[in-house]
Amino acid sequence: MYRRSFLLGSMALTLAACGGGGGNSGNAPPPSQLAATIRFSQTNSGALLDSNYAGLSYEKTRINLFNPSNTNLINLFQLLGNNILRLGGNSTDETSLNGQILGTTAINQSQLSNLSAFLQATGWKALYGINLAGSNQAPNLTNAQQEAQAVATALGSSLIGFEIGNEPDLYVSERGYRPSGWGYSNFLSEWNSLANAIQTATPAIPLTGPASSYNYKQFTDPFAHDAGNSISTLTHHYYIANGQDPASTISRMLQPDPHLTTILQSVTQSASAAGVGFRMAECNSFYDGGSAGVSNSYASALWVLDYLFTCAMSQCQGVNLHGGGGSTYSALTDNGTNITSVNPLFYGIMLFSLAAQGRAYHVDLSVNDPSANFTAYGVSRNDGGQNILIINKDSSRVSQTTVQFASNIRNVRQWTLSGSSLNSLTGTRLNGAPISINGSLSNAPSSLSTNSGSIAINVPPITAILLQSA
Repeated sequence: MYRRSFLLGSMALTLAACGGGGGNSGNAPPPSQLAATIRFSQTNSGALLDSNYAGLSYEKTRINLFNPSNTNLINLFQLLGNNILRLGGNSTDETSLNGQILGTTAINQSQLSNLSAFLQATGWKALYGINLAGSNQAPNLTNAQQEAQAVATALGSSLIGFEIGNEPDLYVSERGYRPSGWGYSNFLSEWNSLANAIQTATPAIPLTGPASSYNYKQFTDPFAHDAGNSISTLTHHYYIANGQDPASTISRMLQPDPHLTTILQSVTQSASAAGVGFRMAECNSFYDGGSAGVSNSYASALWVLDYLFTCAMSQCQGVNLHGGGGSTYSALTDNGTNITSVNPLFYGIMLFSLAAQGRAYHVDLSVNDPSANFTAYGVSRNDGGQNILIINKDSSRVSQTTVQFASNIRNVRQWTLSGSSLNSLTGTRLNGAPISINGSLSNAPSSLSTNSGSIAINVPPITAILLQSA
């Protein structure tokens, strides 16, 4: 997606916020090897995690990719469990049913039928965007009603909601859809008119919104108050910064973003007050397609793990990572018909999905070098088990790590995410093996024994390890 100067830049934040420490005290040199202790704790809980948590987002115009004959994509989607596909993005406001809005790309019944079959094959659900921009600076209620009806009929139980418009806070400044002076109150009026039209045609399908780009203070938060009775889920978007900015580096990506924390605190509170859920319905590392050599690097796999757990610990109830086509930040790249590569970001999302089996929790973490870029998170599983995710982003130091599970846990499974370097574009591995384009993964997790719940492992540099109690 496209942004401009509105999105605040990332700044350094002490790693204590996500399990690490602050700066190195005194003038002593940092230790040559890290030593960490992790203890599972159920003191500070986050969101409930399941296979729906970390979904994908695609431009609506890429709908042809989702058809029942795209076996490779079906297999890859299934690696992430029964999840949520968002079809939206800028092209939400550039499409209409059968092209009935002048100048837009047509969405037809055949495409909707193929999408339905794809969703049934994968077990995924869809969040589907409906054009709000319309034409001549006014929404088109007829299209909204007719497209909603066609989509609901075609997708059936695979449709979990409609999203009306995309990033209305940019309609004046960036998209030119509305005249100067048009603002939130105008948006709310237009949104309500389309919402009424859509719900007249499809009363059983939930609505979401406002799908704001950046302006949570003037769009997302007030929308929760004003439209909370009309929506099931409050939605917002997030990117660190502009991918075309030379400052959008791996180092920047791997540091906590205080602006994200501010957004999450504000929007989750607004959603809670309105009695609805909150989903970051579009997000990724850097906007404008990503930062080349950064958003598609191995480092993005480590970044997304921290990002997803940061969202979870702030009570965000799910995210959708945006991508598709040849965009630099895409988890899976494609040529419009077939998948052409499985990128590092996908590996990170998959590892998170393996961890997402219950309630997220902070862990008690101590590291001998408080400045180390080292984080860890816990999950109390629905089946009574425990998962701990460890992320060593230090580029040169191994961490001798002691992990303490509940004392009755005797065995654990280990999943290991690795890469040759942070800036490597290829060579990402899960348990030492690549994820192939056809969705196959050859190596199973290794099995380890604990001593009354305690286990000692070495976590190599730039490596993430997921431990699951067996």
